[in-house]
Amino acid sequence: MQLNKRISSILLWSIVSAAFIGPGTLATATAAGAQYGTQLIWALVFSTIACLVLQEMAARITIISGEGLGSIMKNKSKSQLGVYFIGFSVVLGCAAYQAGNILGAISGVLLFTNFSKLGLILATGLCCGALLWKGSIKLITTSLGILVAIMGLMFLFIAFQLPLSWSDVVEGATIPNIPDGASWIVLGLVGTTIVPYNLFLGAGVAKNEVLSNMRFGLSISVLFGGIISIAILLVATNASSESGFADVANVLGSYLGNWAFVFMGVGLFAAGITSSITSPMAAAIITSSIIGHQDKNKVYRMTWISVLFIGMLFGMLDFKPLSVIIAAQALNGLVLPLMVIVLIIFTNNKKIMGETSNSWLLNILCLFILNIVLLIGFNNCLKSIEQIFTFKVESSAIRFMILQVSSILPLLYTIIRVIKSKKV
Repeated sequence: MQLNKRISSILLWSIVSAAFIGPGTLATATAAGAQYGTQLIWALVFSTIACLVLQEMAARITIISGEGLGSIMKNKSKSQLGVYFIGFSVVLGCAAYQAGNILGAISGVLLFTNFSKLGLILATGLCCGALLWKGSIKLITTSLGILVAIMGLMFLFIAFQLPLSWSDVVEGATIPNIPDGASWIVLGLVGTTIVPYNLFLGAGVAKNEVLSNMRFGLSISVLFGGIISIAILLVATNASSESGFADVANVLGSYLGNWAFVFMGVGLFAAGITSSITSPMAAAIITSSIIGHQDKNKVYRMTWISVLFIGMLFGMLDFKPLSVIIAAQALNGLVLPLMVIVLIIFTNNKKIMGETSNSWLLNILCLFILNIVLLIGFNNCLKSIEQIFTFKVESSAIRFMILQVSSILPLLYTIIRVIKSKKV
């Protein structure tokens, strides 16, 4: 019985790893491996640990309080405007990137077929819609878990066949090093692993879970997701410096023969379709928990239908909503640090968490993670400003100084709130 519960918990929490292993993660990990070899593995190690810490806190709040993350934010926060800002920003991000998720999925199929792009978009959208309409969390998580597991095992198998120097792999995983020109890929690796909507998604599936089972299932699924990302990076180390998915498929050809493009296509399709399902699902969880409507099921369904439809429409029109994506990048760049601050404050609130509130050691780790996501968030905002006003901060040192100085006030605010909560 205990074994069945453990397996069920792993399948349930595989939705988190399925959500962050999307086309963006595949593209960024591929670029990291192709251009910098094993030197940036540490960034994936850090982001996997950070993802696990933050997801555990979000799920723990829901399990202990009995409320969803959106609901508890709305009920316990002094600023309702801030709660709606966070909710709107995350939902906007889900909608803005949904077209990329769908197009990423079908680009995998197009690696080894000549099917109609329009037909594939419609088929992918209908497939996602059917799973979401069914409304069964267990069905969705099991389906996504199987897809991610297949993709992960395939990449792992190939990674162990490659002529790699495992001493270099260990060094790349344990010694932080940012080669010239690699700083933004590092931020990309972290930013595609720790995403704001995943926190709501994880909290949404945590209801009625037992704390110990949640921690076990979440740990296994997130760590497995991180290992998959590292395996993708390792596979890409043998590709050209300007690697794309087709280049990686060519590398795999020496191990899989004619099946290489099928393998890469299935992996990309799995990454795209899982994100195409989890993105609308997360948006629906957020709106139904924040908006005070009598029929929450109706709000939930209307939200995911809208996000899925927008993604399909933009995909069919081959429309790249640049202004919307720029705005979503800026908003989500602010939202992730805000979410980390909210999680730190709530998980230190003994009125909500009781004896399960954060330890000092966990808080130190959380503040370190917060500093990193603040740098990423302010960098996203700065990039959006640069795109809007057509200028660029060329010096990496000046850019870092701007980002770090911008991060001081949020860090101090969070530290003060934690100290106050510990004195209560």
